[in-house]
Amino acid sequence: TCDLNVKDCTYSFNNKEVLISLNPKPLQSLDVTNLKIVNLGNYNNLGIKIYGLNMYMGEIKPKIHRLNSTDYESKIVLAACVLDTMRFRVEFMDNNKPIGFYFDFELKK
Repeated sequence: TCDLNVKDCTYSFNNKEVLISLNPKPLQSLDVTNLKIVNLGNYNNLGIKIYGLNMYMGEIKPKIHRLNSTDYESKIVLAACVLDTMRFRVEFMDNNKPIGFYFDFELKK
């Protein structure tokens, strides 16, 4: 598996390779993190929700900015957690319905 704390990662979705980057690396809680999504596809009302897998701490729903017909970006701030390693999922939605694409990453204390 690819570690977004170390490098950008590519995921297969709808017969395409989607590039995900989170910067700066390594990821830090309570800091602004830049999310970039390349080659996802054309969505009119793309949104994401970010939530913890190993501890539920609510949902983060940042604004998504469309760069062109397939690329998007956002700025997110990840919550701090008492766990040594927090596992998050980023799930993609169009018109508040899941599109079937998500990725997971870890945030270390």
